[in-house]
Amino acid sequence: MKIDNKIANYEISQQITKSAQNINDGQQLLDSQKNQEIKSESRDAIVNLSQASKDRLLASEAIASVPDVREDKVAEIKDQIESGTYGMDNEAVADKMVGSFIDELF
Repeated sequence: MKIDNKIANYEISQQITKSAQNINDGQQLLDSQKNQEIKSESRDAIVNLSQASKDRLLASEAIASVPDVREDKVAEIKDQIESGTYGMDNEAVADKMVGSFIDELF
């Protein structure tokens, strides 16, 4: 079996041609991507929020519109204290105080 240099050279030149073509194709692809990026940067941004994000935004707006102190509740409790009708569960208060103290220890 005899290897002909012409055939080997032909195969090598074909491979070089294919590689050069692939490089050119890759460069063209990069150039087109850069052009698309430039075009997209010049446009206004469009943002789509998920439903969860919309719900969170709505909830935070609702919370922001409610005052920190509920004046109606405060006035009602003040009236009950002044009139002597405000009832308090002494055992529940004591349980919470002891529970809080135990939590601080451990």
